[in-house]
Amino acid sequence: MKRILLLLCVLALMLGACRTQPEPETKVETTTTAIATTEDGATITEDTATTAISTTKKPARQLTTIRPPSDPPPRTNENDKPIMFYKPVIYLYPQQPTQVDVTLTPPNASFTQTIPAYNTGWHVLAQPNGQLKNLADDKTYPYLFWEAMERNPWPEAKEGFVVARGDLEDFLREKLAFMGLISIEYEEFIEFWAPLLAQNEYSLITFAGEEYSARFPLEITPKPDSMLRVFMVARPATGREKIATQTLKPFARNGFAVIEWGGTLLD
Repeated sequence: MKRILLLLCVLALMLGACRTQPEPETKVETTTTAIATTEDGATITEDTATTAISTTKKPARQLTTIRPPSDPPPRTNENDKPIMFYKPVIYLYPQQPTQVDVTLTPPNASFTQTIPAYNTGWHVLAQPNGQLKNLADDKTYPYLFWEAMERNPWPEAKEGFVVARGDLEDFLREKLAFMGLISIEYEEFIEFWAPLLAQNEYSLITFAGEEYSARFPLEITPKPDSMLRVFMVARPATGREKIATQTLKPFARNGFAVIEWGGTLLD
């Protein structure tokens, strides 16, 4: 009898040891932390996970970037499709720290993005070096960023420049400097636009004047002493186009100067 009881005890112990032990419950908490700021004033955040049990592997880190839309703009001038006025930026250079009010009132277009938020206008404290403190959010910006979309067709180019892919950067640097942009301004223009234009073997480029100003009236208080608005209109080309060379005018900065650049791509 004693032997039978001993065997039963041994069997009970063996069965208990074979039972599957439940894995410890792991509690995961996710934290989002701002780690950097892009040139456009956007914030890069990092999602990390922490656990209460050291045996649990830490998940891979993921980066999420919050920034203005960067997809190439719609490229068309058909009546039933939109034209994108892509990444115009406005620099303000007062002679002394000045509170400046800026309003942009396109009659036939709608904003798709503004930085800082436009609301009913921009109200900033501008420094002579171009630094802008937005009074609405108390943040500092290098310029006022906007983009918009409208459905009115753009007129066909009657003059301009046919530029090969390999000549784009030199062409833009020469023409933008001639028109009055300083190096920090035209280099930012080239950094943004050259990769988009380089998708074509050749580009037909014109710089809009009154047509652009009429579509996007810009009002600034106090009134600037000088203002330059450079807006590039580009189309794919074959390299065989015969078009009159556009005559460009140089710009002189006087007193409180305002500079704007932007562009669009058309088919």
